[in-house]
Amino acid sequence: MNNLKSGAIFVRPARVAGVALSGLGLVALSLGSPAYAAAENDVEVVNTETVQVYMDAEGKVDSRRVYEQLTLIGEGSVEVVNPIEETGLRNLDGFTGFDVANGAQTVSTNVDGVERLRSVSDFGGELPLDVKVEYLLDGKAVEPGDVVGESGELEVRYTVVNVTGVEQTVSFPDGKGGLTSETVEVPIPIVGSLTTVAPPNFSNVQSQQANLAGDGKGGTKLSFTMTLFPPIGSPSMEFGYTATITDGVVPGSSISALPVNPLESVSFRSAGKSYESGSATGLQLAMGANTIDENLLKLRDGSADLLAGLIKLSDGADELNAGLAGEAAPGARRLADGTGELRAGLHRLEDGAGQLRDGAGDLAAGAGELNAGANKLSAGARKVDGGADKVATGAGKLDDGATKLSEGAKTLAKGTGDALTGSETLEEGLKLISGGLGQLADVEGLPKALQGAKSLKAGVDEILVKVGTTDQPTTLLGGLQSLETGLAAAQGGSAQLLAGLQQLRGDGSPATPGLVGAKGGVDQVQTGLNDAVKLGGSLDQLIAGLNFLKTTDCLEVCDAVIDTQILPGVQDSKVKLTAANGGLLQVSAGLGNAITGLNTQLIPGMQQLSTGITDAKNGATTLKNGGVALRAGLVQVQGGLASLQVGLTSAVTGITQLSSGAGSAYTGSSALADGLAKIDGGADALSAGAGELNAGTGQLAEGADTLAKGTGQLADGAGALQDGTGKLGAGAKKLSAGTVELADGAGTASQGSAKIADGAGELADGLGAAADGSGLLAEGLDKAAAGAPQIVDGAGRLSDEGMSMLISAGEDTAQEYGKLYAVMKAGAARADVQKMAYGAPEGAQGLTAYSFELVGDDGESGRNATRGLTALVLLGAGLAALGLRRRFA
Repeated sequence: MNNLKSGAIFVRPARVAGVALSGLGLVALSLGSPAYAAAENDVEVVNTETVQVYMDAEGKVDSRRVYEQLTLIGEGSVEVVNPIEETGLRNLDGFTGFDVANGAQTVSTNVDGVERLRSVSDFGGELPLDVKVEYLLDGKAVEPGDVVGESGELEVRYTVVNVTGVEQTVSFPDGKGGLTSETVEVPIPIVGSLTTVAPPNFSNVQSQQANLAGDGKGGTKLSFTMTLFPPIGSPSMEFGYTATITDGVVPGSSISALPVNPLESVSFRSAGKSYESGSATGLQLAMGANTIDENLLKLRDGSADLLAGLIKLSDGADELNAGLAGEAAPGARRLADGTGELRAGLHRLEDGAGQLRDGAGDLAAGAGELNAGANKLSAGARKVDGGADKVATGAGKLDDGATKLSEGAKTLAKGTGDALTGSETLEEGLKLISGGLGQLADVEGLPKALQGAKSLKAGVDEILVKVGTTDQPTTLLGGLQSLETGLAAAQGGSAQLLAGLQQLRGDGSPATPGLVGAKGGVDQVQTGLNDAVKLGGSLDQLIAGLNFLKTTDCLEVCDAVIDTQILPGVQDSKVKLTAANGGLLQVSAGLGNAITGLNTQLIPGMQQLSTGITDAKNGATTLKNGGVALRAGLVQVQGGLASLQVGLTSAVTGITQLSSGAGSAYTGSSALADGLAKIDGGADALSAGAGELNAGTGQLAEGADTLAKGTGQLADGAGALQDGTGKLGAGAKKLSAGTVELADGAGTASQGSAKIADGAGELADGLGAAADGSGLLAEGLDKAAAGAPQIVDGAGRLSDEGMSMLISAGEDTAQEYGKLYAVMKAGAARADVQKMAYGAPEGAQGLTAYSFELVGDDGESGRNATRGLTALVLLGAGLAALGLRRRFA
């Protein structure tokens, strides 16, 4: 054999001949359906090799033979060259020899229907299996012969090893889109079974590995199934049984084994597809997890950008709050307070201007009276000669007018003082207003708040671009949408795959038979077939009956018929049924392994994978919904910031204009204060002059006599007085007009200051509310900035701890199942090339099976020797008596 190495399976016997033939058909299907080799004239050739090995009870080889059969089917002439073993070659169909040269049998014949050519020769190749048997009696290792006739606890241990393995380098997917290689030992795949029967004197027969059943004669039949190749089985198997024995024997055992291509065998083909599919699934899992990981990294990066934008927003909100609450609002409040003081000062200025106007009127009236008195004085001076009484009367009137002039001058002085005080208060208030508005219009006030609002809106705009929408694949929401869509597709695929695996497994019912139902049917067929081919079975009984017929009276006829027709057919049937039995064992073992793999690996793994994908899909949906809500909130913040920016721009413009007007008002109030100071000084001088005039008129009245005496001088003085009082009247009128204008201006200023005070109050209230709102905005953005790192960390952890493990698991799965399939594929390749012991004719179908018979020991060999010796003695005695009889006849 070409370094054969594989695993064997065991099949239970069939119960009826019809079932056995049916099982043989199943074996043929399990081996695939290779086409018959076609020769010229439509003759097909099938070559079968059956290697039969006899071993002692410990597994040592006693003899080994190979049975060759060429089956020619069709019509026409054909020449076949068949590789064959020449040593001990015998023709099983007659006494003629073979045309053999260089290890090949040449057959030239005409075929009409079916023709079979059978031979047997000594097997000189290497056996694919190494078999060892150990016996322990009451826990001590013993020789097989030591068991015979003994009683106790017997343990029998079998070790079967597939010795055809060779090292090969196999390549398989690395789970990353490439290939990796590894050197492994690859045997030729072999399946088989070992059967033995514990006799009736074996009780309490137990085994963890065997299928046990009664043999119908009081014994216990044990069948061990072997799959002697990886990855489905192992090149080496150990199994056995224990029993309580009385008058012990060593039962014989039979091993049936045959090479098989696991990728073509019905029993193992599904396992190979499962390994290949598992590798592809692992690769898809790794690639899908890589895609998810890339999206998670995009989510992490987008969250980092979000965090940076939120930090900018928070800083801008802090600056806005500082500008509004720390500078703009207090400045507006000071402006409101200053305009209030300005308004009060203007009220006082208005009151003082009114008093000044009244005093100026009195002064004008006094001046008019003084002018009239001066006229009269002049007339009196002219009429001095008219009498001193008129002079005295005029002097009295002059004294009264001088008194009124003095009082008016004092009132004028008081009014101008009040006006000066009001103008100074006005100047001070306008100074405060101008300073507050200047501070508010300065770069540290509302402009800084405006700049902060612009920066804040720019940050929000940038974040909105990064967040994007679900139909923009490069944005946060687009990545989350892609992630959700991909996971939804993966969820549906995993559910379909899980349902398919469960349907493949089935439950044995008519509705869903699956692999479970298939295995049950195969086991029933194999049980009946094994009953037919086992040692002592129906075929052995038939052979024994035929051999017994040969000992009857019909020796010549029976020998000819039995040896040439019946026995070859029966033996040929047994060989085929034995191979069929092994094939059914292979089918049963493969179905059992496939069901186990489905129950313990594929279905639980797919359930876990489906659950994980569902959880990941739900998480992606939650993330996407959160991103949509985040974008809606950012759009609201963006709109509020745009409105705030417009309002602050208008506020800056208005404050700048208000500051300019307040500066002009402050400059005018300074000039007004200066003018009122001059008026106040003139009023004081006028009051002093009026006092002096009053004193002078008193003296005039007292010196009327003297006046009378100096009429000439009085006339001259009266003329001068008339001129002076005219000028005084004109000045008083101008003063009165000026005080009227001053009062009107103070009233207008008072009204303007009231409007300024109202506007400043509203400005202070508005800026206070804006300061409160900016504080809430800053607080909210601080919280958002504090929460954003959790998104970054969560996405990073999900990538590092979740997706990395999923990628690793996918790569490991792809490599593990890829390696299993690669080993199986390499074994299948060896089975195709090296499955036969010697090889088949070119173009022919070739099949090889191995039968190992381990001879038992029941003590009959010793008894048979004694019987043989006795028979020889009796024979000798009989011959001697016959000789004496003839001698004396």
